[in-house]
Amino acid sequence: MTHQLVAYVGAAWWTIAVAIFGATIVAGLAQPFLQRRRSKRTDQPPVSVFLPVKLLNPGFEAAQISAFDQDYPSYEVLISAAELNSPAVDLARQIAAGHPGVSSRFVWSPATEAVSPKLNNLVAPITAAYHDLILTKDSNITFERRTLAAFVQNLVEGVGLVVAVPVAVHAENFAGRIEGYLLNGHARIQLTASALGLGFGVGKAMLFRHSDLARAGGIAAISTSLAEDTALSRALARLGLKSVFSHQTVAQEIGARSFAEIYARQLRWSVIRRQNERFTYPIEPLASALPAACAGALAAPLASIPSWTAFVLTLFIWFCGETGFAFCKGWEISLWSPLAFLGREILAISSWLHAFATHRVVWAQARFDARQGPRGAADSPEDARHLAEAEVCFMPGTKRRGRTGSGEWASGAFDADRK
Repeated sequence: MTHQLVAYVGAAWWTIAVAIFGATIVAGLAQPFLQRRRSKRTDQPPVSVFLPVKLLNPGFEAAQISAFDQDYPSYEVLISAAELNSPAVDLARQIAAGHPGVSSRFVWSPATEAVSPKLNNLVAPITAAYHDLILTKDSNITFERRTLAAFVQNLVEGVGLVVAVPVAVHAENFAGRIEGYLLNGHARIQLTASALGLGFGVGKAMLFRHSDLARAGGIAAISTSLAEDTALSRALARLGLKSVFSHQTVAQEIGARSFAEIYARQLRWSVIRRQNERFTYPIEPLASALPAACAGALAAPLASIPSWTAFVLTLFIWFCGETGFAFCKGWEISLWSPLAFLGREILAISSWLHAFATHRVVWAQARFDARQGPRGAADSPEDARHLAEAEVCFMPGTKRRGRTGSGEWASGAFDADRK
């Protein structure tokens, strides 16, 4: 009796998992068409594009250049860093100098009050931005020429945050290919959410209004979370503003990775999701192939087939489905894909389980506790005020602009390295 009950539970799990998988394939393919119909905006107001930099990540140069090569009528680029000089800053200066037709500035952002290192890197440029529309892009995200226009097109009435689904490109070793499979598996789920009209914060590339952020409480209102993208989405939701995905994906440069590196990153994301998505995180394995294959093995006696046959057949169907989906989307596929798929499944379930046993994560070579917010850095109202009114410091080689009575920055030359 017990064995039969287990078999029926396995059959129910397998059926639900396969149904979800099939639905994500259909919805993921339909998402660009559905979302494009919702994106009705036709004007193209000026935008401030933020490029926070720290390390020379894989594809750094191509990713930064893509921000300067946008087919968009008016935008500025603000490059921010916590360091005055670094290899990443030096290369960013060279890239900016090679694009004299795009207005660009370098901003020193040494803030430490927020728990998220990336959010600290955005404090100063948010204060210095000329325009109300702000787009942030990670240093390993590459845009197509119409990406900025696509973001703005989706910022319609009632929308406060536009994000993009990151898709893995240019994996250079086996660990990198595993991470690519992880990222693209998440991309399929995110595209499905978008097709269903759902949205949430994904921090790789985000467009929002400075005025909306100010109404939501400013940087201080989202400073206590490691997941600054989720915090921003929720803060804007309290104003009645939705988060949506753009109909156009962005490319995330993978490069060469180590297994320790990708596990630490996946564990960090798992811990953050468990902290912020407490209802959906426990059921995440329903969307994974390995638990579905195990469920199929348990249910196999009901179909009078060997358990190992059901296990292998489930993984094979799942892999073929994902490969076909990637082919239709134009995503990268290689001869290593079958092994990367298996590695992805093992890594995903391992990090999911591990996240139940820890709150500690590693980010930017520092350790954080996901429960402790900003580690006491902004516990007082005075500290929160300092964060909200952060001073802007311009890097050496720039001329600082004075403030006018309106709070805008006055005109004048900025970067002495660029004429």
